[in-house]
Amino acid sequence: MKLCHLCLLICTPPFAATENCLAQSTMVPWLTRSADNSRSGWNQHETQLTQASVASKGIFRATIIPVIGDARGVEAQPLILPNVKTTRGTRDVMVLPSMADVVRGVDAHDGSGIWQVTLGTPITGSQSIDSHQINQFWGCLSTGVIDADTQRLYQVCWISPDNTGNPKTARYFMFVLNVADGKQVVPPVLIQGKSGTQDFNGAMRKQRSSLVETNVNGVKTIFGCSGTIFETQAGVASGYCFAFDVASNKVSAMLAMTAGEGAGVWMAGQGAVADAQGFLYVLTGNGDFDGVSQWGESFLKLKYTPSSGGVPGSLQVVDHWTPWTDLVRSGQTAKPGEKLAGVSAPSEAIKPVGGGMNIG
Repeated sequence: MKLCHLCLLICTPPFAATENCLAQSTMVPWLTRSADNSRSGWNQHETQLTQASVASKGIFRATIIPVIGDARGVEAQPLILPNVKTTRGTRDVMVLPSMADVVRGVDAHDGSGIWQVTLGTPITGSQSIDSHQINQFWGCLSTGVIDADTQRLYQVCWISPDNTGNPKTARYFMFVLNVADGKQVVPPVLIQGKSGTQDFNGAMRKQRSSLVETNVNGVKTIFGCSGTIFETQAGVASGYCFAFDVASNKVSAMLAMTAGEGAGVWMAGQGAVADAQGFLYVLTGNGDFDGVSQWGESFLKLKYTPSSGGVPGSLQVVDHWTPWTDLVRSGQTAKPGEKLAGVSAPSEAIKPVGGGMNIG
């Protein structure tokens, strides 16, 4: 793979509270998408980027950091773990996973490289998976999560095992990397499993939404969700959410969002929200809905039950809010009796993603 370079502009005042990264750092960790499991995006300990400082000084410092391997660089949000003992001494490590399946660990203050690993061959961008051909490659698409206790990065990436870059033969893997040196803690774990009769790997997916880690009663779990490339392909085009057990490094539960038409979990790349009890909250896209096993156009509350005593773990919908459905609006099915909203103007939900929906 020919390596390209993209310069990622990082404004450091939101993170940094010290100029000397060799000393004990007071930089605030950024371990998950939008700072925390409530997705607030709020740094509660900010001291530099205040109204007063911006008014008097402006945003005065930036660092240019090269991102390797892809013309578009990174889709994932950079994550930061302070005070990591590396081969270059104690550093505040910023993790940059690229769409070319190249992950870099750099100094969060000056952008200098600490480590770099290539996780596999990425998927080659084409109209078969991207009608606008926006991306050169498809690889580490979602934002991972850092476990500060173990200093490990959990990152899902789309890999081409046969090195062809063909999305039809590609698979998603969970990678567990040491933030200190980028080394893999365990071999890549294939994201696989069934929900009822549906197979996660029965169709091409796009795992765009960010990962989230919970710790409920000492059980750490990573969750991820996905959409599907052809969301109107009946029988296989379901969105999914899955659980990854940190202790065993295995996929422990899989939940399809429909019986096979839509309900992808995209959320503009945002991660599922998790509360203190470990409940997850996600939004689904266009798709089937019946309020039983099909959850298109819904705001969902999910419950995870870890495996115990030989009983496999499970994910289930325990509550939902579904004000309308596109299938109802396009006249393809009758309005479910429990719907809160009535029938509105016809839509063009039958068009694929990027198919030119009329919003006029």
